[in-house]
Amino acid sequence: MHPLKIISLLSWISLLAFQLSLFWPASGFNSYLASCLVIVLLVPSRGLLSSKVYTYKWIGFLTMAYFCIGISELVSNPELRVYGFGTTISSMLLFMASIYYARYLKLQAQKT
Repeated sequence: MHPLKIISLLSWISLLAFQLSLFWPASGFNSYLASCLVIVLLVPSRGLLSSKVYTYKWIGFLTMAYFCIGISELVSNPELRVYGFGTTISSMLLFMASIYYARYLKLQAQKT
């Protein structure tokens, strides 16, 4: 398995875990919004696991919304600073790794 795919999958799983942490009773976050954030991350799971180039291309853009949420929670909400930091780092890693892995898959397809 390619290292970029491993980084993409691990950062996707960690981003999903941070979104699931919003269901913790002490977080005070709206459970409807938290469930929407989790469901949106579950949509590309099939394409990520089967290494579809198109999925790796558009999940990078999907993570920008999570990056914005992470930055806003990091700056504005002291109770959710750990969540904001984790969401920001995970979304940045997922963005970088997925874009470069999509490029790698495209180059591999051109060689064959």
